[in-house]
Amino acid sequence: MTKHEVHLVIPANHEDVLMARMAMSGLGLLCGLDVDLIGDLRTITNECCDCLMGRTCIPEQLDVKAGLTGNRLTMTFTAVGTTAQEGQAVDRDIAYGVLSTLMPEVTLHEDEQGIVQIICSMPAGGDGAHE
Repeated sequence: MTKHEVHLVIPANHEDVLMARMAMSGLGLLCGLDVDLIGDLRTITNECCDCLMGRTCIPEQLDVKAGLTGNRLTMTFTAVGTTAQEGQAVDRDIAYGVLSTLMPEVTLHEDEQGIVQIICSMPAGGDGAHE
């Protein structure tokens, strides 16, 4: 059963990523994470959203879901729709390298336009989650 669940759908722009950052911070607090790990949640949220907005066709929205299941915090970031704006796709290997320094488990899903979904998870509750 998922506990402390958050689901946001926000416009895919940098100004609205702040809402996702704040929601992930609050979730981290509810999950009993320390201040450093909550800071990492804010950073990973920024990085995931930046990766999803770095597609060859900019998404219209970002779907952000997160929750605590058992003793595991899982966050899923998904690009939704496309705009007429064209962008440059983020390099998958670089994105994975950055994200995996912040979260122990990271999975990237791609389509022809670049990274379309990122799933990250970590142990919660101060049991070596940052190691």
